[in-house]
Amino acid sequence: MDIKTLEQALKLQSNFTSQLTKSMASQRTGKMPSIEVTLKEKEKLIAQAQAEVEIAIKERDVAVRRWDERIMQRKEYVAKLKEELNNINKRPPERNISSKVKKPVNSKKEPLNKKSQ
Repeated sequence: MDIKTLEQALKLQSNFTSQLTKSMASQRTGKMPSIEVTLKEKEKLIAQAQAEVEIAIKERDVAVRRWDERIMQRKEYVAKLKEELNNINKRPPERNISSKVKKPVNSKKEPLNKKSQ
């Protein structure tokens, strides 16, 4: 059982205290509690355990939903990337223009500020 608030801890403590008090009272008197009392206690324990199971199921469902959302987001991202890759692959290959262009001839230029002597 996950205890998330102080109120839950105090409630759990009071439940344990009352159960302990009842069991100690029956031990002091030397009498066992009647079947009706025992049945009521067991029914109460079953109800509490069932409530805890339902809470755990809800928490699990929330966690699973979050993971499912994460998985869907990543699947969408993968699909988008695959689509982009397919679009790139469908384009005709670009021609290598740089190999056909002639390189400029390095001509020596005289500086503009050169004074004639």
